[in-house]
Amino acid sequence: MPRRQREATEAAIDLVEAALGDWCNEVREVPVEAKYKSKNLEAERRRRTKLNGKLLALRSLRWRCSQMSKESTLMDAISYIKELEQKKAELQMELAQIPDEDGGKQGSLSSTGTMTATTVPLEAVQLQGKVELSPIGVNKYHLGIIFKNKEGAFVKLLESLSKVGAEVTAVSSVAFSGFSETVLCIEVKDEERFSMAQLKQQLLSMV
Repeated sequence: MPRRQREATEAAIDLVEAALGDWCNEVREVPVEAKYKSKNLEAERRRRTKLNGKLLALRSLRWRCSQMSKESTLMDAISYIKELEQKKAELQMELAQIPDEDGGKQGSLSSTGTMTATTVPLEAVQLQGKVELSPIGVNKYHLGIIFKNKEGAFVKLLESLSKVGAEVTAVSSVAFSGFSETVLCIEVKDEERFSMAQLKQQLLSMV
C-alpha cells in the first residue's frame, strides 16, 4: 500500500475511534447496572422456587385438592384448617360433659376455648382395695394391689408371696388418702408351690 494511502487509512481509523470513544465508555458502564439487576432477579427466582416447593409439599399431604392452581391450594388449606378447629371445639365440648373415670377431675370448656379442670376433693373419692395379677412372661407376673395403710401390711404382702414361691424383682409404691398402691414384678421360683388363684385369694383377704 502506498505511504499516502496508508496514512489516510490510519487517520480515518483514529477519527472513528475518537468519535466512538464516549459511546464505548457508556457501553462499558451498562454491565454495572445489569449486575445489580441480576442480583435482584436471582433473589426473586429463589423466593419463587421456595414458595413453589412449599406448595408442592402442601399438595403432597393429599388431604384435599380441588384444583392445581396456587390460589386453590391455599384456599383449600385454609378451609381444612377451619374444619379441624371446629372439630376440636366440638370434641372439647363433648369431653367437658364426660366426668373423669376416677371421679377425681371433670373438665370444662372456658370462654377462651381452652380446657380447665375442676378438682374434686380426694376425700370424696371412695377408694377400695383391689388386686390385679397377670402373667408377663415365663414364670413372671405383674401384681398390682391397693390396700389400706396398716402397720405391717407390706410385710404380710411379702410373706404371702414367699409362701407361694414368688420372688419380687421390682417394686413401686405410692400412698394417698390412707391407702397404698403397690405395683410389683414377681418371678416364680417354685412352680409346684405357686397358684395364681391361691395367691390372689390371700391378697384379697388383706385388702
